[in-house]
Amino acid sequence: MNKKILIIDDDPAFREMVSIALREKMPDLQIDEARDGHVGEKKLRETRYDLILLDYRLPFGMDGLRFLEKTEGLRLNTPLIMITGEGNEDVAARAFRLGVTDYLVKKKNLLYSLQSKVEEIFNAEESDVEQPRKHASLSNAASSVEFIRNYREEMPSETSPKNSMGEAVMIEFDNVEEFNKFSSFVKRIDGVKIQDVRILENKFVFMLSLLPSRFEKMGKVFVTG
Repeated sequence: MNKKILIIDDDPAFREMVSIALREKMPDLQIDEARDGHVGEKKLRETRYDLILLDYRLPFGMDGLRFLEKTEGLRLNTPLIMITGEGNEDVAARAFRLGVTDYLVKKKNLLYSLQSKVEEIFNAEESDVEQPRKHASLSNAASSVEFIRNYREEMPSETSPKNSMGEAVMIEFDNVEEFNKFSSFVKRIDGVKIQDVRILENKFVFMLSLLPSRFEKMGKVFVTG
């Protein structure tokens, strides 16, 4: 696995710990480091990365959210994990709207979580080459839920070897309010795994993995709206 990662964090000890942890799992991993968002932006202009790890609290007037805003045109579809010292729902929501792939809090098991998440992202990228996504451009959260339910009914049974790992689906919204509403809905549905959340050309996109034969509760989740 010959991948290149950029770590943007003002703590050199933390950057070193992350580098060591990731290379334990992926010895061939190439890792660049940036001590702040300005250096990170400069590196993005010079190099194409397969993944970016971004601290939220950065010095010199460019925190993680500001970095996301300034580099939207540089990052394109590059997966990005934001890391913060404390959980904040507002920051997380804004970060997802700006295109982050995942949002992790610095806590006891962070390094293990990073190892797993980075491997998951890279493995998903490789499988995407072989497995095209079902695509739907929908106007609201309710129609998206109905789309998932109907699509699942057409999927082969869970005993089918071809579909034992589920199928990839991309759902796209024009409206950020419906995107946020669907975000709260989809996390409550059994058998649906969020693979990625991005903003692409002013479209708000969910990339999901649907597992067959696990949707018994779907009809009940949204009764109360």
